Amino acid sequence: MKRKEWIFKVSSKSSSEIFEFLAARGLTTFYSESLPANEEEVFHVYTEDENLVKKLSKKIGFSYELKISNDEDWISIWRKNLKMVKIDEGLYINPDPERLADPKDGLTVKVMPGMAFGTGEHETTKLAASLLKVALKSGMKVCDIGCGTGILSAVAKKMGASKVVAVDVDENALRQAKETARLNDVEYEVRKSDLLSNVKEVFDLYVANIVFDVLLKLIPNLPSGAIFIASGVDRPHEKAFVKFCEERNFKIMERRCENEWCAFLMKT
Repeated sequence: MKRKEWIFKVSSKSSSEIFEFLAARGLTTFYSESLPANEEEVFHVYTEDENLVKKLSKKIGFSYELKISNDEDWISIWRKNLKMVKIDEGLYINPDPERLADPKDGLTVKVMPGMAFGTGEHETTKLAASLLKVALKSGMKVCDIGCGTGILSAVAKKMGASKVVAVDVDENALRQAKETARLNDVEYEVRKSDLLSNVKEVFDLYVANIVFDVLLKLIPNLPSGAIFIASGVDRPHEKAFVKFCEERNFKIMERRCENEWCAFLMKT
């Protein structure tokens, strides 16, 4: 099958914004390649929707070219560009377990390539997983709110959580989270729920990798005395988020930021 391939070069500083723009519109058929100096990236986006590319071009500021490609070509190249994601010392995500061998040391979570809710390379996922490594103690009960692919649920289970419940409102996310559990040979419950609307039990630790506005809706519904990891706060909203939490007497124990994103470890 032939398809349209849109090619453009941008500063590496724009990479996260482009990933966010495409992922927010449900587009996963793209990849990027860093140029030798690592200051620029070439994006290859496969879509029939030129208006989407035009909007992105206007937002970021780049020119693009069109090429007609075969499905087999782009899938092969895209998979070759997938690399092992290092979250922290001894903690990895393998985005293509059929091709990439797990590191010999530490803990690795496997995900299937091409999952619409991400394969772990985004900063918000890495930040949340790194804080899980800090906060999670063996035997804890964990709720992963807005679980997406289920990466954080699998990390929690592999780190020794006694019970994990992964919740999301999106049916596709629920299917992907179940697939991630199967792929990693771990067991956690996958439940449809709009935030905590369908969660009645209390957990030791709650983790949410979701956007700023949704985090504000979630926070008032968290029980007191729990550990809470919040990821997905963009830097322009960082101060407002801290103020919102402190007004509710949450104790912020650690804050980690990478590029334009921040995550927080706190006690509710």
